[in-house]
Amino acid sequence: MLMILLMITIGSSAQAQSITLKTGQKVDTLGVRRDRDIVMAKVQVGIGSGEVGYTVAQIAKIDFPEPRGLKTAADLLSQRQPDKALAEIEPVIAYYDGFKEVPGSWWSQAALIKVSVLTALHREADAEKLADKIQEAATDPTSARAIQVRLSSGLIRRKQFDKALAVCDAAIKQTTDPALLADAWLHKGDALAGMQQWDDALLAYLHLPVFYSDQNALLPPALLGAGRAYWRLEDLPRAKKSLNDLIGAYPNSPEAAAAQVQLRRMQTP
Repeated sequence: MLMILLMITIGSSAQAQSITLKTGQKVDTLGVRRDRDIVMAKVQVGIGSGEVGYTVAQIAKIDFPEPRGLKTAADLLSQRQPDKALAEIEPVIAYYDGFKEVPGSWWSQAALIKVSVLTALHREADAEKLADKIQEAATDPTSARAIQVRLSSGLIRRKQFDKALAVCDAAIKQTTDPALLADAWLHKGDALAGMQQWDDALLAYLHLPVFYSDQNALLPPALLGAGRAYWRLEDLPRAKKSLNDLIGAYPNSPEAAAAQVQLRRMQTP
């Protein structure tokens, strides 16, 4: 069903969003909003503007620009500032909540960051409730696996290492997504370290600098984990190198401060 107030297709690339219909038609817009089951698109008509409505079932994709708060929240989370990250991601989730089942929406990505934020704040119950909502709205299996990997950090904190390993191993076997694979190997390293299986933990951590060196947010904890694993294996030269590489590459990260403490600890008789 198509509810038309005004409709015009314009070719300017400067518009806020564009809607691609399942018929192949593309509609450039000045903005969109949700009205129950209808996505209302604001379109330009001469020097004025009007709205045209489409049901969600008619829409193949909406090309939303990436929200600034997404990266800002992820950066704050990597800097161990979950309270500030939460403040940044909440408006993004609020805006995209009405579009979460529409292809092209950033809701799942924003909600996934919020799951990590809630986990970092030790609000596991809230994180699990949000994870359930993401799984209901997910249009691809990668999102569902990413949720479970993020939640595995809570399992590790509760010393449920076997469950965490099962989640990470399943993700590693079932996806080719680099970001998800890097996250899964990092959490697998943390679970194995918790079990004091240092050889296997080291191998897991080293997957990141070797195979996923572009995943910058995950490299500091991986290098820290590798340094600690080398130390536990009594390989002090490699332990020092890993920790010093971390400090040199990410001097302002919380992991760099932890690496400094670890190096001092290693030098203590």
